[in-house]
Amino acid sequence: MNPVFIQCGSYVDARGAMRFCNDFDMSMVRRFYTIANSSNQPVRGWIGHRKETKWFFPLKGVTEIVVEAMGDFNAEVQSGREAERFVLKAEEPKVLKVPSGNWFSIEQDGNAEVMVFSDCKVGEFENDNFRRSL
Repeated sequence: MNPVFIQCGSYVDARGAMRFCNDFDMSMVRRFYTIANSSNQPVRGWIGHRKETKWFFPLKGVTEIVVEAMGDFNAEVQSGREAERFVLKAEEPKVLKVPSGNWFSIEQDGNAEVMVFSDCKVGEFENDNFRRSL
């Protein structure tokens, strides 16, 4: 599984606030997008990638990323596999790296938005977008 947090920081003065992540090496990033789940459907997932790595950075609110090793990625139920929960809060900036070979789901409070970075372009890894029901 091996998801890891990359510590970030913040700075506030009379001009306003700044959040930064100087230790996030973005040389592998090929694209990015944002996710803000609706209040009617606050959970998105399960999504799995054998080749693609994702990084998550909270923009607003609280986002919880649940990660589980893929194992048999065609199985609907991953019996015996441990899921890990990672909480991202905009006011406590950090980046969560979820390496390839993992399932993940994204749960957000009604105000949350998360930026997602990917190491591949859309369609680059053909047949590497797996889904299973929540």
